[in-house]
Amino acid sequence: MKALFPNNGLSAITNSRYRFALLLMLTMTGLYPVSGMTGELHQHIEVKVIAERIEASFCRPEKGCSLVPPETLGLPAGQMPVDQVSGIPIYVTEFVQFPDRVAIDSPGFEGLEGDLIPGDLVRYIASGHLSYWSPEQQQWTLAPPDVKIRLAGGLEIEPNQACGQVICFPVTSEGFTLFSRDGISGAASLIVGEVGNDGSLHTHLDWIIETGQAATEAPVGAYMVELRLMSDAYATPSEILWIMFNQGLALSDFQQAVGRRVLQPNTDTELADRLYQWAEVTYPSLFPHATSSFTALGYYARCYNNGVCVGIKDNHVFAIGGEFGSNIVNIGEFDHIVGLAGF
Repeated sequence: MKALFPNNGLSAITNSRYRFALLLMLTMTGLYPVSGMTGELHQHIEVKVIAERIEASFCRPEKGCSLVPPETLGLPAGQMPVDQVSGIPIYVTEFVQFPDRVAIDSPGFEGLEGDLIPGDLVRYIASGHLSYWSPEQQQWTLAPPDVKIRLAGGLEIEPNQACGQVICFPVTSEGFTLFSRDGISGAASLIVGEVGNDGSLHTHLDWIIETGQAATEAPVGAYMVELRLMSDAYATPSEILWIMFNQGLALSDFQQAVGRRVLQPNTDTELADRLYQWAEVTYPSLFPHATSSFTALGYYARCYNNGVCVGIKDNHVFAIGGEFGSNIVNIGEFDHIVGLAGF
């Protein structure tokens, strides 16, 4: 199959040997810290086809794919980091301090030989909001207002009508996605990489943590973003995956952030149900009847026959539908609203 991107740089971007040579050169010139290449939290996300769609999974080290052992994260041996409430898998990494930025190119995306269709284009879809583990509050919440994570290196395809040839190959350009407490901006979906002729994939994108002021570092803590995967051959998006970044925490403190998701529920579901019941009595025009709670997209939620859905995630209450409109609305902090309800 003829490559869709002949001589346009895609192969260099997705070629692991090229990246290794680049990192080696940067290390020798002092621009890339050696610790960034051998950090305890370096790993890959395995990409494969399951039930006619692209899915992500934890890497299999016996296949040559990098995996952070559960014990490194303070978890029991064999227990992978999966959110206790939602069942969403969590892939971990850590930011590295560069002279001009704080960034990392991990986790990588790895498809083993024969697992994917040669020439297929694998894409990510960004969703959700930027979550933050506050070491002071010992709690997951929304990221501070001026902090964003930029996902750079993904590719966009643009039609090329001016090449002067009978057949014009599309033009590719790099795009970016921004994750913040308010959601997603920039490109919501970009190409991760092109599957090789042997059905394998190995590619890295760049994650950069940014603040409103260039001289100010993002607060120490853990940050988390949300993605799904798809491809041209498999258009149905994958299940959600979360990527958690250590930003300056000691490993023992980062283990607490992981454990608060994996070893115990991040949302007090019993208290959440009490709040929902109170809202159904206090605001019947918005929440007109009693109903059951469920988990979806990381939210502990309820929906009503007037079209309103309300959900709790990262110590915040969100609503959509009915009088709240077609976009997700942040109602406020869960703890604060519980206090207003008198619990």
